[in-house]
Amino acid sequence: MRKSILLFFSTIISLLLLLSGQSNVLAQTKAFLIGSEENPWRQWGSFDLVDDQSREGWIQPIKTTRDVNILHDLYTQGRLFALEEPTESEYEPGDGRIWSPNAPFRENQAMVYGPGGTYRKPKPGGLADGKQDTVSFDYFNRPGKSNYGVCIYIDLGAPYPVDEVSFYPLCGEKLPLKIQQELGIGSLARHEDCYMKGYALWAHDGGTENRDEWGNPEYHLLDNVPTNTDRVVVNQNFSPQHIRYIKLRCLSTMPFEIDQMEVRGEGYLKQATFTSDIIDLGDIANFGRILWAAEEEPGSQARIYTRNGRDETTKIYYMINEIGEPEPLTEDTDEKNRKKWAKLPDDAKGPVVDDTENWTMWSSSYDSSGQSFIAVGPRQFFQVKVVMESQVAVTRALMDLVSVEYSQPTMARSLWGEIEPRTDVDLGEKYLFHHRVTPVIGQNDIGFNCIQIRTPIEASVETVKVGGDVIPSEEYTTLEEKNLLTVRLLNRKITTGEDVLEVDFSCAILAFGTVFEGIAFASWQEDLLGQRVEVHRMEDLSVRGAVESLGRVLGSVETLPNPFTPNGDGKNDTVVLSFRLFQMIGTAPLQVEMYDLSGNRVKKLLSQTVSSDYYELTWDGTDEDGKLVPPGIYVYQILLEGDAEKFVKNGTVAVVY
Repeated sequence: MRKSILLFFSTIISLLLLLSGQSNVLAQTKAFLIGSEENPWRQWGSFDLVDDQSREGWIQPIKTTRDVNILHDLYTQGRLFALEEPTESEYEPGDGRIWSPNAPFRENQAMVYGPGGTYRKPKPGGLADGKQDTVSFDYFNRPGKSNYGVCIYIDLGAPYPVDEVSFYPLCGEKLPLKIQQELGIGSLARHEDCYMKGYALWAHDGGTENRDEWGNPEYHLLDNVPTNTDRVVVNQNFSPQHIRYIKLRCLSTMPFEIDQMEVRGEGYLKQATFTSDIIDLGDIANFGRILWAAEEEPGSQARIYTRNGRDETTKIYYMINEIGEPEPLTEDTDEKNRKKWAKLPDDAKGPVVDDTENWTMWSSSYDSSGQSFIAVGPRQFFQVKVVMESQVAVTRALMDLVSVEYSQPTMARSLWGEIEPRTDVDLGEKYLFHHRVTPVIGQNDIGFNCIQIRTPIEASVETVKVGGDVIPSEEYTTLEEKNLLTVRLLNRKITTGEDVLEVDFSCAILAFGTVFEGIAFASWQEDLLGQRVEVHRMEDLSVRGAVESLGRVLGSVETLPNPFTPNGDGKNDTVVLSFRLFQMIGTAPLQVEMYDLSGNRVKKLLSQTVSSDYYELTWDGTDEDGKLVPPGIYVYQILLEGDAEKFVKNGTVAVVY
C-alpha cells in the first residue's frame, strides 16, 4: 500500500524528490514530502493528541478505551494540574486541570491520581507502594458548614469521548479488615458516610459555541441527582459524547470527601493536530501545489493549512526595557526567544504577537489535494498544519503523506506590482489599465520574459514597455483569454532591476473590489514554477469601483448589428446581445427572451444560473420552431432574479429583409 501511494505521488509530481535535506539540483520542480519513510512525521513536527504508532506511517487522533481513567492517564504523563490557572512554564495545550473555586488551594488538597478502584495508604507527597494516590478534597468534610452549591471543575485539556463519570470518598466501598490492616489505614468507618448526598453533572465540549461574553463555557446538564445514596457514584446516565469540561455541583448541605474521580469513554479524541517544524528550503523558492493522501471515515475530516515566511521566527517576543518601552527579542528562533522571554521578571514581559511582516497568517483550509499552495511571493521557509477531526467518537481521519511542490532558482528576489487607475472605476465599463512590475533580481535569479495577469473578463493589450522603452508588437505575443491575459517577450529577458515591465490593457471590472493578480515565468525554463507578483500595500493591485456603481448589477446592453438581416446571404445574419453582470455574491437565475410587439414570446435565448461575468448571446432571427420571424421590431428582455430584487433590462432589435 505504501509503495503504491509513493508511486502515485511520483507520477503526479514533476521530478519528485524525497528530501531529507536540500537538493543541489537546479532548475526543476521538486517536492518536500512529510510522512514518508525518509521523512517520518515525528522527525518533522510536533504532535497534539496525535497517534503515529497504531498504523505505520500514518497519523490519527489518539484513541481512548473504557479501561483507562482519563484523569489518571493524564497524571501519569505529567499533564494533570491541580490549579485553576497554571503558569505558562508548566501548562501546555492538551494538559488537564482540576480545581474547586470553593476551596483554598493547599498542597494536601491537590487531586493526585492512582489507578481507579484501588486503595493505598497515603504518604507524604502522595507516594504509596511506588504509585501516586489521591490525598485531597477533604476540605468539604467540615461539620457545621453548608456545602450546597460547591463545584469541582475538570478540564481534560481536549474533547475526549466520555460516557462515564465516577467519584467516591476514601472508603468508597468497605474494605475487608485484613486489607485495612495491611494498608495501615485503620478503621474506615468515619469515612463511609462522607459521600456526596446530592449532585448535578454538567459538561461542555470545549468548542467556541455556547460560551458567555468572557469566553467561559456555558455548560449543559448531563444528569441531576438531588438525592444520592450511592457511596461509589458511577454515572452513565448520559449519551456518549465529546467532552472537555466537566462541572460537578453539590446539591446537599452535608459534608463530603472525594478520594477519586474517574472519567472514562471509548473512541477517538475529537481533534488532533500535527504542526510541522519551520522547514528551510535553503534559499527562496516558488511554490506549486500541495498534495496529500488521507482517509476520512464517516463523520470525520482531515484539513490542511499552510503558511510561509522569510525567517525562522513566526512570533515577536517583546521585553519592556528600562525606559518602559517594548523592545523585541532578537534570537534567531521562536524557541530561543520564548525561553529568554519566560526568564524575564513579570513586569519586564512584553506582548507576544505574530510576525505578520515576515510571515503569512495560516491559510484557510484547502478544499482538495492538488490545489495551489497559498503563498505570498517566493519564500525560503514554510510550515504545514494537519488537523484531523471527528464529530462522532467511533470514527477517525488519518493522514499518510503531505507533499509540497517548489522550484529553484527563482526569477527574482521579489516582483512588486502596481496598477492604475485604482479608484472610481465604473463597473462594467472598459478602462485602459496600466500594470507595472518592478523586479528585484539577485545573483542567483534567472529573470523572466512572460507575465500572466488574472482579469475579470477578456482584456486586450494596447502597449508593452520594458525599462521605459516601448516594445514593438512583433517582439511580443499575447494570449487574451476570458479571465487571463498572457504577455510573452520574444527576444528579451528581464534580468535587472531597471527592467520594469509595463503592460497597458483595456478591461472592465465586475466587482466593487477587483484584484489583478500576476505571475511571472521564464519560458526557457519550462520545469520551473511561476513566481507570484507581490504588493507593498494591499491596494497596489486592487481596483475599487465608483461609489455611483454600488447597487448596480446588470450593465448596459449592446446589440450589434442592429438592425440585422437574417436572409442567409452571410452578411449581418445574426445579432449579438452583449452585457455584463457585476457585484453578484454567488449565483442567480438569468433569463434572456425575445418578444414581438404584442407581448408574445418568440424565442428563449438563455435560461440558467449565472454569476458575475461578461455575456454574449446570438439570435439568428428564428422562433422556437426554427422558422424565420417576419420583419419588424422585436423586444429583448434580460431578467436576473436576485434574492431580494429582480433586475430587468429591455430593448429593441429590428429585423429587416
